[in-house]
Amino acid sequence: MTQVIDMLLRLSPRERGLLGLLMLVVMPALLWLWLIAPLLDSRAAALRQTAEARALQIWVAERAADQAQLGRPQGSQLAPPIGISGLEQSLVAAQLRPMVTRLGGQDDGGIELGFEVVEFALLASWLSQMDPGWGYDIASLRLQRHAEEDPGQVSAELTLLPQQAP
Repeated sequence: MTQVIDMLLRLSPRERGLLGLLMLVVMPALLWLWLIAPLLDSRAAALRQTAEARALQIWVAERAADQAQLGRPQGSQLAPPIGISGLEQSLVAAQLRPMVTRLGGQDDGGIELGFEVVEFALLASWLSQMDPGWGYDIASLRLQRHAEEDPGQVSAELTLLPQQAP
């Protein structure tokens, strides 16, 4: 400590003032730029992603509520499930088959379907066209948005179960 005091005493008053200014202004500015600002940016990005996920969750819940309100007409017969081959044919017709990464059956007659990267509009259109007569209910649907470079691209996982009488 004595060496630092001796060094400061050897400096002129102007040099000591500049050194004090350096410690009071420049060091906090560097601390802000290298530590605090990146933390604030990452926090803002996390909050933005959380808000987008909540908005997507609300949208899906609203679509599910719309679908529940439409319901099936009274006295209508349940359509028999089209099976994996029928599902695959519909994927080919909708030009979605090359994007499928997982397609498999379950013991209970259900089907697991996965897309690594698929255009959301194509997937939603295919689901809308298939719903009335394919004989399945969507037991689970998981969508995950891809990077901001591809805003319309999502990953999707579906579990389809044969329709049950209400």
